[in-house]
Amino acid sequence: MKKMKSVPVNEEIYNYILDRFVPEDKIADEIISRTEKLDIPLIQISPDQGRFLYLLTKIINAEYALEIGTLAGFSGYHIASGLADGGKLTTIEISKKHGDLAAEYFKKAGLENKTEVIISPALDQLEKLVNENRKYDLIFIDADKINYIEYFEYAVKLSHSGTVIIFDNMIKDGRVTGDAGDDEDLRAIQMTNDLLSKDERVESFLLVIGDGFTISRVR
Repeated sequence: MKKMKSVPVNEEIYNYILDRFVPEDKIADEIISRTEKLDIPLIQISPDQGRFLYLLTKIINAEYALEIGTLAGFSGYHIASGLADGGKLTTIEISKKHGDLAAEYFKKAGLENKTEVIISPALDQLEKLVNENRKYDLIFIDADKINYIEYFEYAVKLSHSGTVIIFDNMIKDGRVTGDAGDDEDLRAIQMTNDLLSKDERVESFLLVIGDGFTISRVR
């Protein structure tokens, strides 16, 4: 039987991480507060996930990034902030209200020239991007879970060797090992993790941060 050697993250350790490795960020804080005031669901990634995305974007020296699911721009802000000079984040959002708020904060952060917010059903826009032969260095997927596998297939088409693809919510509130029952989102996440763990086009790992990032590198 496999034994766990890692240390579970309790609140004390989590706050230790935030205090030391997640700098104060007025733009990020304001995005969250405006999200709440406008009754937009508070389902964005956590602050530590945001910092991780920023650093990962820098580590791989990403120039072009794609995001599926903008919400109010919290994750996009961190990705765009980490892009190389001259780079651009293309982020797709189905809700104009959400996309407009994200664009407002991208501009406020001085990232207007590094960001492109597209209001469209994701699958429709992804098909257009494939037809345009677009390629991205980093792809972040945090949208409707039932389409995760379809998003992955498009992501591979929009990748080159070395592209990093990241999925959010991949431990689903700690329920990923349980019986999905009638929960279509949980079932979709389980199926996506199963696919990513076996698909020979990518090398993948499930990272326990926030609600879980599954990270894949395209071979």
